Amino acid sequence: MGRPPLPVGTWGTVFVTALPRGGYRARTRFRDYDGVTRLVERTGRTKNAARSALTTYLTERSAPAGDDITADTRLRVVAEVWHAEVRARDLAAGTVRRYREVLDDHVLPGVGGLLVREATVSRLDAFLKGIRTRVGAPTAKLCRTVLSGTLGLAVRHGAATVNPVRDVADITVTRPESRALTLEEVATLRAAALAWQDGRPIKPTSGYVEPARGPRRADDLLDIVDVLLATGARIGELLAIRWADVELDPDHAAVTITGTIINVKDDAGHWHLERQAHPKTSSSRRRLLLPRFATDTLLRRRVTQPAGNVHDLVFPSRNGALRDPNNVRKTWRKVRDQAGFGWVTPHTFRKTVATLIDANADLAAAAGQLGHAGTDVTARHYVQKTHAGPDVRAVLDTIVPAARADPR
Repeated sequence: MGRPPLPVGTWGTVFVTALPRGGYRARTRFRDYDGVTRLVERTGRTKNAARSALTTYLTERSAPAGDDITADTRLRVVAEVWHAEVRARDLAAGTVRRYREVLDDHVLPGVGGLLVREATVSRLDAFLKGIRTRVGAPTAKLCRTVLSGTLGLAVRHGAATVNPVRDVADITVTRPESRALTLEEVATLRAAALAWQDGRPIKPTSGYVEPARGPRRADDLLDIVDVLLATGARIGELLAIRWADVELDPDHAAVTITGTIINVKDDAGHWHLERQAHPKTSSSRRRLLLPRFATDTLLRRRVTQPAGNVHDLVFPSRNGALRDPNNVRKTWRKVRDQAGFGWVTPHTFRKTVATLIDANADLAAAAGQLGHAGTDVTARHYVQKTHAGPDVRAVLDTIVPAARADPR
């Protein structure tokens, strides 16, 4: 019979060990409000300091929650309860991870020690303005989202009468306009990817060839680019495509986007790759008909697929495991920089697909291809805007009548 789990909000034996560069680390396992037992640690200059820091943190973290949240509960406690609720909702793993990072890096160190009743509009406004100045508007806006959820929870439990985050100053994030590739630029970058795979100079006039050292370079970068261009998929979605998701009927070839590759942290704090069994959002699961060039690419890959592909992936890693999207991005940066396209990321191909479909079909078709629930996000962030003036030639022709167009 297994050992019974710790009661929620409690922790086990505290172990203190010396650190290689001095000081001590205190560690224990804490059973969180979502029922998951996590490894928690704190450090200090002495054994007692490390143990005391951990005990203090755990005491605050295990303070009464739920109906016992009061005006005298610290924000860090309410935030942990809120995050436990977030983890239980059907959100993308990347979103939950980003909330956790913002909590740990900014919100808890900045205002986590405040009591609920001390979280005033002025204090929170000053905190968010400081984050915007030091880190940037996107992070400040995400901090505001986290604080709004945390204090909204406090309101629901009667610890506050209103959510003060509603009245802090707005945070505007200025985003550059979407930029898509032209067909000529696509051809140039495809040639660059092939040259890189072959070990040839990307710009023939430069005579540059990257030194042949380190691990063998991937031989499928062009295939990845082509399938990105054929689908408009996110890079994580593309690397999660399995052969079971592919239909290779030459006349009706298609691929169904059913998941994505994510980087997750386990209870011991170690990161590892997982194939998430659904894409970023529910509307992102979609079946896409493939153009001929992508069908040819996948047929060739199917025939030459090496043994040991335990996940049945179309684009596995060299050893047949899950492939890290960040590694693909790193490889792509080498190619695009040498080709003189430093602004192009894998997401640029997604914008290129959206812009091309919008120009030749309509915005709704572009949104459907990308897996957006509506057209607003597609129009705002993915379609390159070309501002065309109205056809007012007849009006302008009255300025200089044709009979007097030549003053000579």
